[in-house]
Amino acid sequence: MSRGFEIRPIGTIRSCYTDKFGIPRQPGLVQSATATLELSAPYNQPDVFRGLEEFSHIWIVFLFHHSIREDWKPTVRPPRLGGNERVGVFASRSNFRPNPIGLSVVELAEIKGCTLTLRGGDVLDGTPVLDIKPYLPYADCIANAHGAFAHAAPEPMNTVVFSEQAEDAVETLATSERPALRTLIKDMLSYNPRPAYQKNQPDRIFGTSVFDLNVKWKYNDNRVTVVHIGKE
Repeated sequence: MSRGFEIRPIGTIRSCYTDKFGIPRQPGLVQSATATLELSAPYNQPDVFRGLEEFSHIWIVFLFHHSIREDWKPTVRPPRLGGNERVGVFASRSNFRPNPIGLSVVELAEIKGCTLTLRGGDVLDGTPVLDIKPYLPYADCIANAHGAFAHAAPEPMNTVVFSEQAEDAVETLATSERPALRTLIKDMLSYNPRPAYQKNQPDRIFGTSVFDLNVKWKYNDNRVTVVHIGKE
């Protein structure tokens, strides 16, 4: 039997997603999403990235740090099955697992010192990173693979519109620290972060966070109306 050993994070993700509610359920769906990966000591040495600039995409192995629990369940309810049908935890990519480890492939946009700039991720701000591996197209992309209930990428379900107040706010609040803010909000909400089993509630105001902003919106029959964007 293998002896237990300690795994130490090598760095931290700084993401546009500051709230779990609203994060896309898989990587690559929202290409406007941005993040950086900052290495921690003693791994913050530029040599660890030598040659990585030749790769367009990388695998990030990370910890679901907001989903750590003492117990676990053998089955989960994937959103792609409507949130009511159960499958085995190892037949899913749920964050509620015996070991809360995640795996995402992201676009590598830039390397600067000991920091990577990433696009298209699905990772919460502050996420501890356990490992980085280059994406190899010949090995990691299998043309005839079958994905069961998630064989193809989901299509955006919602039309997203902005109220006059929200439209003014998004123009004012878009900065270099909040790149592509309007596109990010639109792309994020087009995939409907609401639980799949939830009934239509046209008067309910939902809220999620991107960067340092609170985004409030309403949902009615696949139409999302953003009603507020601000720091409160």
